[in-house]
Amino acid sequence: MYIPHYYRIEDRDQISEYLTRYPFGILVAFDGTKPIAVHAPWEWREQDGRLFLEGHVAHNNPIWQVAPHHAEVLTIFQGPHTYISPSWYREQNVPTWNYVAIHVYGACQIMDDSQLETFLVGLLARYEGGRSNARLWHTLTEDFRRQQMRGIVGLTVDVARIEAAWKMSQNRKDADFRNIADRLGSSGEPQDIEVSKVMKTVRPGLFEDPG
Repeated sequence: MYIPHYYRIEDRDQISEYLTRYPFGILVAFDGTKPIAVHAPWEWREQDGRLFLEGHVAHNNPIWQVAPHHAEVLTIFQGPHTYISPSWYREQNVPTWNYVAIHVYGACQIMDDSQLETFLVGLLARYEGGRSNARLWHTLTEDFRRQQMRGIVGLTVDVARIEAAWKMSQNRKDADFRNIADRLGSSGEPQDIEVSKVMKTVRPGLFEDPG
């Protein structure tokens, strides 16, 4: 992914935070003639200094049969993003888009049954934990769990490198930057508000209360 240096995210904790908050990604592989992709939720973990993505796909999805046979696959994550109007600049300019995007590259492997079960236990705990009448792994019958596991394939991406970008008007002067963030923050649109929040972390000094 092309990323100008002033848009690049280098901090691993910041990348981890985005992958945790926006876990729905697109795994892209090559089937020998064309790219193929799957949309799925992914879990992010670190073990012994190495980074891993874990997810699952339907057994009928052909991507699990081809992804492990290539040196690398690509998983794409989209964070907050929105349109930026040129009317928000003091001088004549063009429209653009602010966004957070993360590309994760690595070798893909198929989980064994034990690894898949551990992954599913954690996945349900994350999304069901805290709900009333939560459907956690241990609340499901053994037969039902085994039946459902036969219909999916667990995948692990051993992360080799990450390309992460937050294009948040860093190339703009402070006055324009603040106006963009304020306009987004007051729009009432959830995506605009999310981008405004991110922008305020880029130049926090512009938004500090002088009192």
